[in-house]
Amino acid sequence: KKGDVERSGAWKNPRGMQKGHLEGWQYEIAAYEMDKLLELNLIPPTVEREFKGKPGSLQFWVESEFSELDVFEQKIGIPRSKFYNKQNMKYLTRAFDSLIGNDDRTQQNILYTKDWRGILIDHSRSFRSSKKYTKKLMYGAKGLKKAGGRPMLFKRLPRVFVEKVKALNYDDIKNAVGPYLKEKEIKAILFRKELLLKEIEDMVKEQGEDKVLY
Repeated sequence: KKGDVERSGAWKNPRGMQKGHLEGWQYEIAAYEMDKLLELNLIPPTVEREFKGKPGSLQFWVESEFSELDVFEQKIGIPRSKFYNKQNMKYLTRAFDSLIGNDDRTQQNILYTKDWRGILIDHSRSFRSSKKYTKKLMYGAKGLKKAGGRPMLFKRLPRVFVEKVKALNYDDIKNAVGPYLKEKEIKAILFRKELLLKEIEDMVKEQGEDKVLY
């Protein structure tokens, strides 16, 4: 609430192992800060707020029309004018998730507004730092995630995103995420940065820059 304006938000405070998965509310904030650093504007504003004496993340509640799961299950038609942009968002999401080590992207946490603007939520299982998540990307030709045994690729990416990734360094990330990531988690981002850029470089060599970057 600010003045006479009052809006809703989603407060979360998972920490540690949850149903066999490492989760942390601090990763929600770090993901938003990384989104800002890369100027993606895909994640709603997320800040730290205390509730009932416990710290957690508070994310601005964005009114969405449907989720990716809704589109699939209800066979919602995608306007021809929006199809290409929707595909591009899918690839950008995969590249971003690969960079931040997000192990929990589902059809439920990809949302769309009425005009098909993409919104990404639920990043409490991001920023993995074990060797498994620094030797391979989450997505891509050799990615950890598969669909029917086939790799889930990021076929096209914005040039400005790639340039922003190239410019990432430890200090910039640390300044952005503040206390929400440990040193090893920031270093893991930088390991994945190199893997991501190498795959993009290989794609450009094989297909040509105009086919990969826009």
